[in-house]
Amino acid sequence: MDCGTCETTGPMVVVQPDEIQVELTMSDKATEMLQQAFGDDRSHALLVGVLSGGCSGYMYDLQIVETTDTACQELTINGFRVLVPSASSHLLNGIEIDYVDRMMGGGFKINNPNASSSCGCGESFA
Repeated sequence: MDCGTCETTGPMVVVQPDEIQVELTMSDKATEMLQQAFGDDRSHALLVGVLSGGCSGYMYDLQIVETTDTACQELTINGFRVLVPSASSHLLNGIEIDYVDRMMGGGFKINNPNASSSCGCGESFA
């Protein structure tokens, strides 16, 4: 509803980034941890995605999946199927998937050369 007293704005333009062919690497430690998680079953894949949110704008989203309805690029890295959503390809190209041990447990860590900044926890980036 337009009351006629305010300027109206034009339509919002949404720019969708071009899909790029993703290249990524996985550290030996991350490969070892995936081997423990997957065992000999290679019917599942590691889905490496990006969600809006976190303290820096985006958050990494890693899931083990059988299938997904999301359009993805499928890569084989160190013998594992890795799925990267096409819509996130520009944010994830060139990343390294690593695994770090911490005093309070370990976890996967993404080293992203595309990130202009990241938060202290390492789980979000801009």
